Amino acid sequence: MTIAVEIETRIGRPPAHVFAELAAVERFPEWLIASGIVRVERLDGGPLAVGSKMRIAQTVGGRSTVLDGAITDLEPGRAFGLRGRDRDGVTIEIDSTLATEGDLATRLRWTLRIGLPLRFRMFESMVAPQVRRAATLDLEAFKRRLESVAGG
Repeated sequence: MTIAVEIETRIGRPPAHVFAELAAVERFPEWLIASGIVRVERLDGGPLAVGSKMRIAQTVGGRSTVLDGAITDLEPGRAFGLRGRDRDGVTIEIDSTLATEGDLATRLRWTLRIGLPLRFRMFESMVAPQVRRAATLDLEAFKRRLESVAGG
């Protein structure tokens, strides 16, 4: 079973700036607070690319886990995606697409899917509203973070 959330928001920054912040995976803990992301560690060197590996530490709802993840989509100014899986079989998929809106704004579509293995599915109805709320709060934090930056 999958919990799916899709959020669209307008951010008063150009797509290149929004993309740069999405691709700064090590800074996820600074704005993915409600989702409980506490650390992201890149596992390979060099520039971020499709296939780049990372380890994501998360603590949410009293559960701490580590997800092994990889970048699945990386189109500067247009799209960013990653997938991850923890030792219990919980999976995450994040896909974001960016589009120019007006002269200096971006329309961001953030899609989050969490796959729960059978033994966790009984919790889906309790977890789904919390996931939606966390995603909404995190995207609001992301937007505030970008729009508060002075200049370009």
